[in-house]
Amino acid sequence: MCSVNPVTFKNKSGNTLFGIMHNPEADKLKTTAIILLSPGVKMRVAPHRMYNKMADNYARLGFKVLRFDFYGLGDAEGEIELTQLSNIYNSIQLGRYVDDTIASMDWIQQEYGISNFIVGGLCGGAITGMLAAQNDLRACALLSLGIPVSLDVGEENWHKHISKGQLNQLRGGYVKNLFKLQSWLRLLTFQSDFRVIFKSFKQLITKKNKPQVKSPVRDTGLNEKANENNNTNLKFAPAFLNMLETSRPMLHIFSGTDRLAWEFEEKFADHYRPQLKQYESLIEIHTIDKANHILGQPEWFNEMLDISTNWLKRLF
Repeated sequence: MCSVNPVTFKNKSGNTLFGIMHNPEADKLKTTAIILLSPGVKMRVAPHRMYNKMADNYARLGFKVLRFDFYGLGDAEGEIELTQLSNIYNSIQLGRYVDDTIASMDWIQQEYGISNFIVGGLCGGAITGMLAAQNDLRACALLSLGIPVSLDVGEENWHKHISKGQLNQLRGGYVKNLFKLQSWLRLLTFQSDFRVIFKSFKQLITKKNKPQVKSPVRDTGLNEKANENNNTNLKFAPAFLNMLETSRPMLHIFSGTDRLAWEFEEKFADHYRPQLKQYESLIEIHTIDKANHILGQPEWFNEMLDISTNWLKRLF
């Protein structure tokens, strides 16, 4: 029988972090552990107890699975000095919790002698795992659910950075709601964003430009904040390519209705096709049709679990 026990360990700053370790049966124990990293500010449980269910499932496969609270979240010590949620999200995507992730690997290695880790999780957990992997080769693989490519630019500027895929979806919704009274009331009372509506229909008559392929860009430390012209996280591509260049596999699962799926394609993949083609044996990408960001319906969650379980069985 798999067992579960609470654990604590300290991060680089001396804050005590609290977590839950899911342990497999002794005769099934693998030499690689899985660390599920907190998504945004949702802590070690994740939406609809997603991480609890994932950890139980992966432990049955033979993996030790740790899920824990980053400093300033949940039961962990420490404070987050930022007050706006968008700024917290951006700080996470720029590496706020990389040191906590490395501390979790240090602790597991010291306690259990395991030195290979599959890192990742949902959204902020995925990007945290990938950024940590860039700094630590013990992170031997990435399990990513809805990884974010772009930084938050605030409500005033978000319309400037909408992907073509999201515009297509929004335009379809506008057309579908043409005969709904509530939609017209929102429009006439100026509750709708006219900038987005205009942009979505303008796309129909604007000639589409073929994306220009760019060479890999290494992080220069200049991308500390999203700017008005480009909200792509410049730390994303170097970390992604680093994992490929060091032969570490990645599983990326996206939700079909999530803007993050379109942003991954348009703001990253379209610009790095030659590099991705070169390492395609290391990358596995799936999209769960109609699913939302948090895989809120059982059928969406179960599909993700089947995909990730089969990936783990093949590789480990």
